[in-house]
Parts: sequence; structure tokens; C-alpha cells
Amino acid sequence: GATAGAAIGILQQKPVVKYAFSGALNASLFGMTFIAFRESLLRFQRSKNPYFGLKDSQTMDIDQLWSSTIAGACTGGTLSALSRGVKTVPSGTFMFGVMALGGQWILNRSNRYRQERILATVTAEDPTMHVPATTTKRGSVGSGILNVLPVHRTDVDEYEARLKQKLQLIEQEQR
Repeated sequence: GATAGAAIGILQQKPVVKYAFSGALNASLFGMTFIAFRESLLRFQRSKNPYFGLKDSQTMDIDQLWSSTIAGACTGGTLSALSRGVKTVPSGTFMFGVMALGGQWILNRSNRYRQERILATVTAEDPTMHVPATTTKRGSVGSGILNVLPVHRTDVDEYEARLKQKLQLIEQEQR
């Protein structure tokens, strides 16, 4: 946003800093509104994932496409109403909805192409190659700090055993 604003300011021979700041503000306002709408729609769609047997982090291309389109339309309509009045809502809704649809479609296509290229190179190298099962578990973000702290992960069985032990201690103290 700032780069586009600065470029417009230079081309129109206007104050560059003012245009850069205005462009950055407009881009961040649009971006935050768009992401808020899109993520709320995707969160709703992800809540249905267990029914379809998908992981929490998985989204289908169509989910992303519709979420982006609706978020773009809502954002475009809202911001055009705030900046230019109610009469511009239909054009803002349509324009930003189509732009979001096109952008998400291109992103989905490029991701699919990238995945197909990766799969093609893996199978082209060695068709009998298989990925061995890893024995190490991949930790979540921030799990490395657990190595420093006096805290460790427990599995469900170990946790249940500790709870039973504490329950027995409490029952003995009450007697």
C-alpha cells in the first residue's frame, strides 16, 4: 500500500509521504477487514471438518474460494459505503468480490500446480521409493521451551494414573 501510494504521489507530483501513508492506511484497513471476514467464514467451515473426515487445518479449495469471494464482497461493500456513500455499495461489492475470487482462484491453481510438480519429481526419481515412517514426533510451536522448563509432556494413560494416585491420596487424607 505504501509503495503504491508513493508511486502515485510521484507520478502525480504530489506529496509522496502523504500519499504513501494514505496508501498504507487504506491497504491495511482493507486487509484487516478482509482477513477478519475470511477467517470467520473459514472457521465456520472448518468446524464441519470432522463430519467429512478432514483434519482441523485442512480446507478444500472451494471453501477457500467462497470464503475469499464473500469476504471480498463484504469488505468492498462496507468500505465503499464508508468512504464514498451508500450509492457505491453495489459496485464496491461486485468489484472486490470478483477481485478476491480471481486472486484466490489463481492462488489455488498455483498451489495445485506446485503440488503436482513436487509429486511428479518424487515419482520420477524412483517409482519404488517410499517414505519411511518417522520415529520422532514433531512438536508443536513452542514445544522446544518445554526442554528448558521443569515441565514435560504426558500421554493420556500416564495422566490418568497420576490423577488416580492423587485421588487415592486425597481419600487417605480425609479418613
